[in-house]
Amino acid sequence: MKNKIQHRIAAGGLVIKDARILLVRYQDSDETYLVAPGGSVNDGESLRETAEREVYEETGIKVQAQNAIMIENIRASRYQMVKIWYLCNFIEGIAAETNESREEGIIGVNWYADEQLVAERVYPEIIKSMKIRGLLDFKFEIIDEGVRYAKF
Repeated sequence: MKNKIQHRIAAGGLVIKDARILLVRYQDSDETYLVAPGGSVNDGESLRETAEREVYEETGIKVQAQNAIMIENIRASRYQMVKIWYLCNFIEGIAAETNESREEGIIGVNWYADEQLVAERVYPEIIKSMKIRGLLDFKFEIIDEGVRYAKF
């Protein structure tokens, strides 16, 4: 019998400004990697609200989530997470580590151009495969109607 694992729902933001993308850096053993900001949905929170909150909590940048452009299904050792990635409009702020980001283990926050990412491990991987211009030009949208409450 397999061990039961936790299932999580999360959302994150792909924020592009001046041909650069906002990413946070984590330490993993003896190397680091970059990730677009994001995290778990709070009870009753919409996925768009989650993306906006997580970007702000991890980077200090206020955004407005626009198009959902990717569904990522992540299987980790202790949980499985479905994460919805949104293309977000920059509203305001200066990219910096926050109290929340430090508590989460983030060791850096910065804006990156495509050429700076060539030798980096980056998640979600579409950041490197589509490049910044491709993300901005993405025309398809996933329908997101917010939270639907059910009586079952």
